Parts: sequence; structure tokens; C-alpha cells
Amino acid sequence: MSEKRLTQHLLLPELRFVKHHHRKRNQYIECIKVSAFEVCPKCATKSSKVYDHRFVTPRDQPIRNGSVTLKIKKRRFKCQNSYCAKVFTEPVSGIRKGFRTTQRFRSCLRDYSSKYMNLKAVRKDLKVSSSTVYKAFYEQIELELRKSANEWPKTIGIDEHSFNRNVKGHSREFVTVFVDYTNKRMKEVVLGKSINDLLNSSIIDIKGRENVKNVIVDLSPTFRSFAMRFFPKARLIADHFHVVKLMHPRLNELRKTVVDDYQFPKSRKNPINKLIYKSRRKLRHHQKRVIHEFLKFNDELRELYFFQQRLYRIYQVRGYKRAKKALFSLLDDMARSKFKKTRSYRQTFFKWRYEILNYFCTSKLNNGRTEGYNCKAKLIQRCAYGFRSFPNYRLKLLYHCR
Repeated sequence: MSEKRLTQHLLLPELRFVKHHHRKRNQYIECIKVSAFEVCPKCATKSSKVYDHRFVTPRDQPIRNGSVTLKIKKRRFKCQNSYCAKVFTEPVSGIRKGFRTTQRFRSCLRDYSSKYMNLKAVRKDLKVSSSTVYKAFYEQIELELRKSANEWPKTIGIDEHSFNRNVKGHSREFVTVFVDYTNKRMKEVVLGKSINDLLNSSIIDIKGRENVKNVIVDLSPTFRSFAMRFFPKARLIADHFHVVKLMHPRLNELRKTVVDDYQFPKSRKNPINKLIYKSRRKLRHHQKRVIHEFLKFNDELRELYFFQQRLYRIYQVRGYKRAKKALFSLLDDMARSKFKKTRSYRQTFFKWRYEILNYFCTSKLNNGRTEGYNCKAKLIQRCAYGFRSFPNYRLKLLYHCR
């Protein structure tokens, strides 16, 4: 291989190859920088007068799992400006001042860290200190995320998940995620889920919030109030999964009551445990008969079950006007119920009626993508055995969900 091609593949752009030798799996490449002059960092005067020389040995990107060390003979110049006369060392592009590793090595370290389960394995493989791996990884992913920074998209999803437990108050801390549905990535991660936490976070630095047309949320009054305030031109959409799921806890409670009162066999394999939540469209004839016989033991359970089935059928309707008619018919029937819990559910549906119906104005947008990223966030937490630093957790989550 010629010296020119070797320089292009192995060395930094400003370096020239001098000598190469290796010991076991470690390669050492001696090189020098070639330039006619250097500029004084203090007074910006051109200087070509060499004062002395100095050797530096930064780590470079490994080749075939073998470490590479550059031995660079740097020149030290003396400023020719008589008022300055500063002695300075020539810089090398690709190596930051005071660093013992090249930018290529730190980028490689970022790629290694993304593939391994923990940073300890990276340290063992690349044979570097824990502090180097830790600092370089988060530094490089922050630089990588700056490349993909853009404005707010047309459609976003908002949800929260637990982060860690507060040591002082022993309370659970939460983080709020904003998901970009247009580019299919996570947009931002914020510590906390209150309105003040969201309004005083890093999302205020993102431009173009007037671009947001659709905001998908679960049945959280906090997120609804925040979205109406921060995205005034956006249309709020209630996630249909959370709407249908709202009555499930009460159905399960009534099911357990019937099982205890009439001494039915308690077993996780009891088919009634799952059949009671399913849509009747997906049940076979004998399964419908089992449900029908079971509902005879409790009037509230029977009434709530059929209200839930009507809610399932609403989401099968096509068109905003038909869905609106079916929803208000359901709300009227629920208002005439003699059971307090059913009327409570009716009030919740009535408060969210516009957000529920906005689902039919779009191409049936839902919070599935947001929930998927929440699942990935929990997987990242488990792989790291938890995070103490929220800024590091935010960087890693945005990098893996970009």
C-alpha cells in the first residue's frame, strides 16, 4: 500500500506517515504534521519559527479489534510578534486539546457502547478507563443528537413512565416523553409530569410549535391542560385504548365478587377471566353462552359489560357524525343507570367527548407508538440497572429512539 493511501485510511488528514511497528495486537504508528506555518492562539499571528518538539500518543480507532496508538511528533512554535512571544504547540485536527484520544476513537467508543449491554463490557474490550467510556459516550451521543435537531412535527404523542424512586420522600419520580409521529422517533424527554415541569423544561427551546396539528394523549387532565396551553392550534385526540380500558378495573372487581359469593373455582386458567374483557365480535357461540350465564349473577356487572361492548362498537363506526350519534346515545343510557360507578364513568366520557370524537376526524391516530417507546425506555432502564442522572438517561433514551 502506498504512503498516500495509508495516510488516507489510517491517519488524520494533516498527518504524514513515518514509521509503523506493532507489539502483539497493539499497533503503533509514528507520524508528523505537515504545514508551512501555524497561527498563535493568543494574538493570531502567523509563525514558522520552530521552538522545539514534543511527542504525544493518542489512541485511535481500533483495526480488527486491535488497538492503534498514534505517536505524533508535534512542533512547538514561538510567536514572531515581539509583544506576544508566546510558545505554543501546533494543533491537530481530529484531536481536541488536552485529550488522549482522537475523535474517531470516541465515535467508535459510542458505537461500541450502543451494541453492548453495559459500559463495563466496553471498558474491558477497548481497554480504557471507566471515566473515559462514561464521558466519551454521553459526549458523543449529544453531538449526534444535535445533527437531528429540528422543529415540532405535525403529530406528536405525549405519555409518562416511571424513572426512579426519590430517596428523601420515597416517592416515585416520572418522566414525560414527546414522540414525533412524522419522523417516527422520540422528540424530547422531560423530568416530571406536572404542567409547571413541562412548561419550564427544554421543550420551550424547540421551535415551530404552531406546526403541531394533532396531539395524542391518554385520559390525563394534566396533559390535556398542557396541550391546550402549549399547542393552542392543535387538535387533541384521546387514545382509544385508554378509553376502552377505563371500565376494566370495575369489571374485574365485580367478577371477583361473583366468584367469591357463589364459590366458583378460583384459577388463573378460568376462561371467564379473559372473555369478560373481549369484544363479542371476537367470541365464538359457546363463549357467548358462558358469558351470558355468568352475567346473570350480578346486575351491575351485566349492565357495565354491555356498556363496554357498545363502546367497542363505537370504535368500529366509520365517520364522525355516526360516531357522535352512537357516543351520545351511550352517554344518555349511562346517565339513567342506578349504579354510582356507571354514572361516574359517564361523567368521564362526557368530559372527554370532544377528544374521543377527534379520533374519527383523523386516520384513527392512537398512542401505540408512544407506548412502544415507553416499553423500550423501561428495557433501557433494566439493562442499566437504573439511572441516577436524568441528563444521562435523557441522552441515552433519545439516542436509542432516534
